[in-house]
Amino acid sequence: MSIKIISTGSYATGKILDNCMLSEMVETNNQWIIERTGIETRYIADKVTTEDLAYNSCKKALEKLEINKNDIGLIICSTITGDSAVPSSSFILSDRLEIENAICFDVNAACSGFIYSLAIAKSLIESSNFKYAIVVGSERLSKYVDWKDRSTCILFGDGAGCAILENTSYKDSSNPEKENINSIDLELINSIIGGQCDKRRYLTMNSKKSIIEEEFYIKMNGRQIYKFATDIGVKIIEDLLKNNNINKDDVCLLIPHQSNLRIIETLAAKSDINIDRWFINLNKYGNTSSASVPIAMDEAIRSFDLKKNKGKYVIILAFGGGLSYGGSLLKVN
Repeated sequence: MSIKIISTGSYATGKILDNCMLSEMVETNNQWIIERTGIETRYIADKVTTEDLAYNSCKKALEKLEINKNDIGLIICSTITGDSAVPSSSFILSDRLEIENAICFDVNAACSGFIYSLAIAKSLIESSNFKYAIVVGSERLSKYVDWKDRSTCILFGDGAGCAILENTSYKDSSNPEKENINSIDLELINSIIGGQCDKRRYLTMNSKKSIIEEEFYIKMNGRQIYKFATDIGVKIIEDLLKNNNINKDDVCLLIPHQSNLRIIETLAAKSDINIDRWFINLNKYGNTSSASVPIAMDEAIRSFDLKKNKGKYVIILAFGGGLSYGGSLLKVN
């Protein structure tokens, strides 16, 4: 049995907030932000819900395929900013996509949520023999940004990204389907997920309106998160390579969590994998937490020639609040 990603989609909408506009809101400037983060713009989706973002990313992924939506047996929505507690974002998504009888639940693992969800989806597909699954990361972080705090307000944005997974061993002769000529073929080989309790509260966000206002917003110790991310990110890469008996030359593309350009550059240097092989789009979106990796993956797949890299590998990795971390190894077939 193999599980593969056959389609991706992403969606961002709303006001595009650039660094010059931010400089009118808080003491900062375009050069200062770019030098420290690599971010130039971010989307602020103040007129839609987190579920709207998720729905549109899934819709884009599904439009590339010809499948029976009722063969989708699992929907996982990774989010820390869902607009509905019950029903969860995943159930709202199933209704809007007109998918019946799917197992639906949300995952809260912050920036690593999409990786966590891929690992969970693979396990559930294998144990329950679903034909297809949807994994989506969707965030509206702007709801929790303190626009007076220049250390955090420059970092975050809104958006959603989706991947559709297929169980290649699923057989149903009563329901033959057309070949999906627009599909991709990225086999999900292995995932590593883990975490450390954030005892010192290096990265926090509290969604309860009743608490003290200062504690409601995203708070982050940038120096400590940088250290955590650059240490654990290298370990994820090393463990994925070692566990699957492949070397760095076999990896054609790395898609990291789009948190900060300095973090990505440090990961490239410490892992001794040239920065040219790292996909970066944080300049356009900023940090979108669990939406970051699937948005980047969707854009990378559209701009990267996978057909020329058959037999090679793609690594996706993330790290963030929790403190959580994770990575997945994908094979280009």
